[in-house]
Amino acid sequence: MQDPRDGDVGRASPLSITGDARGVLCLHGLTGTPFEVAPLAEGLGRAGFSVEAPLLAGHAGTLDDLAATRWPDWLASAEAALDKLRAAVADRAAEAGVKGRAPPRVALVGFSMGGLLSLRLARLRPDNVAAMVIMSAPLRLRRYQVNGIRALSLVPGPLGLGPLANVPKLGGCDVSDPEMKRLNPTLPAMPVPALASLLDLMTLTRADLPAIRTPALVVHGRRDHTVPMEDSLELTGCLGSDIIERLWLEQSFHLVVLDVERALLLDAVGRFLGAHLA
Repeated sequence: MQDPRDGDVGRASPLSITGDARGVLCLHGLTGTPFEVAPLAEGLGRAGFSVEAPLLAGHAGTLDDLAATRWPDWLASAEAALDKLRAAVADRAAEAGVKGRAPPRVALVGFSMGGLLSLRLARLRPDNVAAMVIMSAPLRLRRYQVNGIRALSLVPGPLGLGPLANVPKLGGCDVSDPEMKRLNPTLPAMPVPALASLLDLMTLTRADLPAIRTPALVVHGRRDHTVPMEDSLELTGCLGSDIIERLWLEQSFHLVVLDVERALLLDAVGRFLGAHLA
C-alpha cells in the first residue's frame, strides 16, 4: 500500500486486482483517494476476489480540481469502473468454463461519499449489483453544517475565493490510527462547491432508499466525528432490502477501513461478499 516514490504518504493511485469471477468495486470518499479503501481491497484480492478501486473525478489533485467537479462526475467515474469490472469478471468466468450465465453481477463497497455512490448505482443498475457494503455513509449532516455549506455556496464571485472557498479539516483526517493518519494522502480541506453537491447527492439518495433491494452490510464506527451514527441507523431503517446486516465498530473513527479494527472489518466483509457472490 506504500508508494515507493514517497516515504511520507500512501499511494493515491487506482487499484486493480485480478482474481476470480467474484467482482468487487471499492469507492473512496470525498477529498480522498483509493488509499482509503486499499486495506480492504487488497485483503479481498488476497481472498481471490477481482477488485477495482478507481480514483474518482477531481480527486488526488488540487482543491481547485475537486471544486470543479460535482456528484454526476464522481458517479460517472464509478460507473466506468463498474463496467470495467463486469467485463473482467465475465472474462474470468469464461476462462473457468462457465457457460450460459447471465451477465455478471458484482458487489459494491463504498466508504462515506463512496457509499452514497454505491447506493445510487444499486438504484440505477440493480441487475448489475449482487450485494453492497456501505461504510460511514453521510445521509445527512448536522443542521449547522448544512446551513453553513449552503450559505457559503451562495457567496458571489471574488468573495467566495480564499478562506471562504474551502472548509479546512482542522484535526486532519478522522482516523485514530496515527500511522494511517500520517500516510493518508487526503486533501487538507473540502471545497464548498463539492460539499454543496454532496448535499444534493444525500437528498437524492435518501429518496432512493425504499426502492433499493440489494442485500446490504452497513458499517459505522461508534467514535466517528464526521458522520453521525444516526445516519447509518436511518439507512438500515429505510433500505428496501430484505437482507440487511450491521457492523458497529466500537473503537473506530470515520475512516473505518484504515482504523484499528480493519482486520475485523475485512473478515466481516469477506464473509458477507463470499455468501452473496458465490
